[in-house]
Amino acid sequence: MNPILKGLYADPDIIKWQDTYYIYPTSDGFDGWGGYEFYVFASKDLENWERKGKIIDFHRGDVNWAKECAWAPCILERKGKFYFYFCGKREDGVSCIGAAVSQSPEGPFKAADKPMITPEMVKERGINICQTIDPSVYAEGDRAYILFGNGTPVIAELSEDCMSLRVETMKEIKGVYDFREAVTVLKKDGIYHYTWSCDDTGSENYHVNYGTADSLEGPVTYRYAILEKCPEKNILGTGHHSILKDNDTYYIAYHRFGTPLEKYPDGKGFHRETCIDRLKFGQDGLMEKVKVR
Repeated sequence: MNPILKGLYADPDIIKWQDTYYIYPTSDGFDGWGGYEFYVFASKDLENWERKGKIIDFHRGDVNWAKECAWAPCILERKGKFYFYFCGKREDGVSCIGAAVSQSPEGPFKAADKPMITPEMVKERGINICQTIDPSVYAEGDRAYILFGNGTPVIAELSEDCMSLRVETMKEIKGVYDFREAVTVLKKDGIYHYTWSCDDTGSENYHVNYGTADSLEGPVTYRYAILEKCPEKNILGTGHHSILKDNDTYYIAYHRFGTPLEKYPDGKGFHRETCIDRLKFGQDGLMEKVKVR
């Protein structure tokens, strides 16, 4: 089954809308992570995926402020609209997070004229962060949140229009051990389950750590790694994931180094492929380590 997408794609965000699954990944294979376009993929069975089309292209001017490095998108459905959050670099080479909206999960998406999150905004809140990248989203009741960060994990509540933040709610998530990027959260049985990527995406040791919290804002109690390399299967660099709850079944979408490994003797960190595996919870209510394939 793995990899599930044809070609090089990374940082997958997965959702289900009605009877269709959708994945929104980073377009990979560009030297130095220099991609500039986003595509959406659709499937009815999680195994057979069709690329539905390009939804954002920096080079054709779809985003006024973003010039390069189209990274790590995520998607939020609220009241029948679809909100697409993504990374891009301004002309000064600084990464920011943008927002776009559509009436359909397949687009077309209309991007806001300005970035939604900038490093200047984060600094004004007294939070030290390496880059404002790698958004994920979480909704509970009538509120929606965005999580992001590099070096420091951050959470903030989205405004009602989902195209801006309630900046005063922005805060660091404490207790996220060995955090590099790509923090996500889900709630199960009254517990908040946090997962995040560690090490560098160019390292074969890139992996996903796991912790739990009684509150959405933490602090998080670190548990253990749940997604790691398996060298005997030539599976390396496993990370930057998203998690889908489909009825009572959970799936984790993530990337790994492109295979066969010898096809990419250099630059494995930007030659990555997208995979899906089952994610299970044990009798203790905690996530089990993913059995990669």
